[in-house]
Amino acid sequence: MQQTKIYIVHGYTAAPEHHWFPWLQKTLTTERITVEVLAMPDSMSPDPEAWLTYMNDHVEQPDQHTFFVGHSLGCITILKYLERLDANARVGGVIMVSGFGDPLSTLPELDRFVHQPVDYKKLITGISERIVIAAEDDAIVPIVYSERFAQCLQAELHRMEKGGHFLDRDGYVEFPLVRDLLLNMVESASARRTS
Repeated sequence: MQQTKIYIVHGYTAAPEHHWFPWLQKTLTTERITVEVLAMPDSMSPDPEAWLTYMNDHVEQPDQHTFFVGHSLGCITILKYLERLDANARVGGVIMVSGFGDPLSTLPELDRFVHQPVDYKKLITGISERIVIAAEDDAIVPIVYSERFAQCLQAELHRMEKGGHFLDRDGYVEFPLVRDLLLNMVESASARRTS
């Protein structure tokens, strides 16, 4: 388990100390997993290239013991980062919370992040396990966007009736589902390594 590294990438207007990110970091660290919540630059007015450069500078060489958790804008940022890796690169898994890969009618200021389509075929090959979590009552990223995102990524979709955008104001200062799914992913990666 010591080799496992998890990166959490927040979204638009957020920061590492917001929502359920500190709780997830703390709870996973007790499992002897290294967890880093990346402080993405200028989240109030994010720039896609600046965010990708930041990830390049702060993510150690990813491998099958590396996992990513994205929230909202953090999801497509993770995929764009992974897309740029070597064709043979493999990572253990991703959990995408309220993710989207298309322009949002609710947030046109983020269109630059999804202007260029990602190579989902390459991503599916390079990411061992893929999960999308979405809520039917999400007013910021309507669930149809996350459903399409999950389809394109051939990801397992966890559809929740309630949850909103999974923000602290929606009651999400903890997120046990993400923790449990991540620990399952880590266990699966460990089993693949020993088999």
